[in-house]
Formats: sequence, C-alpha cells, structure tokens
Amino acid sequence: MDSSLQVTRHLLDLCRRSERIGAWQYSAFLSPAEQEDWVRSPEAAGCSWSFFGGYEGAERRILVAGDESQLGFPPEPPLRVIAVRPVSPKYAEELSHRDYLGAILGLGIERSLIGDILIREKEAWFFCLESIAAFLTDSLTQVRRTGVTASEAPSDAPELQPRLAPLRINVASERLDAVVSAFTGLSRGQAAALLSSEKVFVNSRPVVSKSHFLKEGDIFSVRGFGKAVYHGIERETRKNRLWVSLQKYV
Repeated sequence: MDSSLQVTRHLLDLCRRSERIGAWQYSAFLSPAEQEDWVRSPEAAGCSWSFFGGYEGAERRILVAGDESQLGFPPEPPLRVIAVRPVSPKYAEELSHRDYLGAILGLGIERSLIGDILIREKEAWFFCLESIAAFLTDSLTQVRRTGVTASEAPSDAPELQPRLAPLRINVASERLDAVVSAFTGLSRGQAAALLSSEKVFVNSRPVVSKSHFLKEGDIFSVRGFGKAVYHGIERETRKNRLWVSLQKYV
C-alpha cells in the first residue's frame, strides 16, 4: 500500500476512534507532505481535527482528533520540550540540524516521534512525544564529538520561536528553478542541477521538475543553502520581472 494512503487511513482511524469513545486522539509527528495529503483527502472533510506542533509556525505537527464543543474539555497534546546544551560551551562544535537529528535517530528513535529542532547558538531545542522524553534526557549525551546534556524545558520558552528574516528576491517567474537560482545566488543551470540531484525540497518532498511553480505558504529548502517560506509576488517590474517575498529561516 502507498505510504501516503497508509498515513491517511491511520489519521481517519484516529478521528473515528475519537468519535466512538469520546476522547481526544493524537497521532505521531507528521511531515508537511503528510499534512498536505491529509488536508487534501476527502476523509478529512468529514472529521473534527486540528494540527499542533508545539508552537506557532511549527513545520512538523501532530494531528489532534476531536471536537472540544462535543468533548467539553480542551486537548492536552502529549508533547514535551527537550533542551540540549553542551557540557563545555567553550569547546563545543558548531552543530547543525542534521547533527542533532542524527544523534537522536542514532539512539533508535523514529523520526515520527520528534518534532521541529530549533538551533540557538550552541544549544538546540526540540519537541518530542511524551513517551520518549525520559529516554532522551537519559540517553542523549553526545552530538558528534561534543558532550551534551538533555533536559526537559517549559513549552513556552522563548527559544522555541523560529527566527525568520524577511527576504525579497527578483526573479523571472515563480518557477522553482528561477526562485532557487535567486535564493542561492547560482545560475539557472546550476539551480536545475540541484533539482535533478534531488537537493531541493518543497514541503519536505524532493522536487526535480524545474518548471514546478511555488504557491503562497510553500516551505522550500535547498540542501546546503537553507530554508524559506514563500509568500508570493509583491510586484512586477517594467521589464516583466517579479519581486517575490520570502521569509528565510536563520
């Protein structure tokens, strides 16, 4: 069975179970692509549900199945926040998102149990399902060659808000190769090569077609160059080029 169909059926089962037993039901973390598949499915229209990732603007989120007006009480999503700090900040490496994720997955943790990972200087903050929080605080002691400590943190910590910088770029069109070229500072040919080598992602899915058109709200990333939210056209120039608006993750 197609994996996206499996996810959709699982989320539908959660919604039906919530209706049947009169209790909130929660999924594991879903990628933006899985969320998009669910939103577009006909099954979603007949259910009461919402997404929750721990903070506003979260990329990876869980599905919360249920209707507060019927259940009579608000949901309590089973999420926890983990803060990861170096034992010796002075000697800590400059660690990337991939480094932290690799260390977590190296403990045998499935990706669906972990939400967004936010890096703040030499620290990282991330959401996880409640069921694995204690294991992570006990077991996550090293990221690459840097010794770290992992501890639970409050869910309203200011470090949990993503840092986004506004960005305007001038492009020939909203085609993905044009946007990637301007975003990275590379030529259109080099941007096309990144696409064909599956290094460009839109809503967590690799896109190889250079003629793919971005739409408002799409999150795209280029491996090695960063990630941004696409907000669409601001205005057209006299030479029929476009100024488009982005927010880049920093």
